[in-house]
Amino acid sequence: MWDLGPLILLMSLLSPSWLQGQEAVDPVLRGRLIVSGAVADTGTVVVHRVTPEDAADIDSVAVGPDGEFAVSLPNLPIPGSGEVFLASVRFDGVLYAGPAITDPIQLDSIYTIQAYSAEVAPAEGFAFPVSRREVWIDEGPLGWQVTDVLEIRNPGASTVVPEVDGSPVWRYPLPDGAIGGRILQVGPVVGTARIDQTVLAASNPVVPGENYYIVQYDLESIEIDLPLPGETGLIQLMVREPGPSIRVEGLARQPSEEVEVGVSFARWAGESLRDQRISIRIGDEGPARAVVWMSAILSILLVAVGSLVVRRRSSPEATLEFARTRRDLMVQIATLDEEFAALHEPGAKAASRYRRRRAALVSELQGSRSLEGRPNPA
Repeated sequence: MWDLGPLILLMSLLSPSWLQGQEAVDPVLRGRLIVSGAVADTGTVVVHRVTPEDAADIDSVAVGPDGEFAVSLPNLPIPGSGEVFLASVRFDGVLYAGPAITDPIQLDSIYTIQAYSAEVAPAEGFAFPVSRREVWIDEGPLGWQVTDVLEIRNPGASTVVPEVDGSPVWRYPLPDGAIGGRILQVGPVVGTARIDQTVLAASNPVVPGENYYIVQYDLESIEIDLPLPGETGLIQLMVREPGPSIRVEGLARQPSEEVEVGVSFARWAGESLRDQRISIRIGDEGPARAVVWMSAILSILLVAVGSLVVRRRSSPEATLEFARTRRDLMVQIATLDEEFAALHEPGAKAASRYRRRRAALVSELQGSRSLEGRPNPA
């Protein structure tokens, strides 16, 4: 005679009462707002829901005197569905967001939103150290196209904001030969950044910790001087192969990097630089520098392990993809929604711009559905 015990146990686990118990789980996002390291006593938290088809605000709630808040979600997040929940708060005029919620297990922990008090930048802006820089040079319509990734570090405890709208929080020079500069990405807090001739002028709020800028510009000649004012922690220069033989003064030659099958870049790197100018000139590099390079390479590789500068399987596209996370896109959507809602009587032109920009962000978000699940290119 068969032992029906295991079958009975399985049926009991799959019984309607068990399933009803699962459906009765209360999908509540419980969190806390922290401002400059202390529990907040005021603030309004807005919860956003983004799916591959839509993006909208769910609810808003005021935080309690202990900084805590709780918001009921319409459903538990379904891993792999593309549905994401996110909570944000505006403090001192700056929009801050917590982590993206994609799995029900995340609701078991306290959801923390970190905000900071604001500090006004001086008229000339702050001189933030550059913790990481990647300069990718490829063929372009005017000769060469450069994708320049700059990561700066705000060592303070306050978010630095512009004195007035459009005034710089941070300024940084690009090569003198840069033409047609354009801003590709700013984060983690979105805001205005522009290129004045050959100077990157950033007016977005700069939060404590790491902030990044991705810009692109063209060069008629690859022979340039790359200015590195102030502190530069790590820098990597990548030049598409095949290309002209060039020599780079100020950086150590590294092995070429194959970023994908059949696509490789010549590579140079440096660390712990201060007030340097990197010279790029056409011509072969002399063999006498090999011994110096070997010692420099060993030093750089020791530092580069675990860093974001010398990464395997990296490329300009991968760098952009790394920066354009779903969370950043959701914050941009939330910011756009808030700014549009603040317009009491938006005209037809403003409404049209809002709809186009929002549709573009939602489309980009849909295209990045699998990004968070991909392995780091490092």
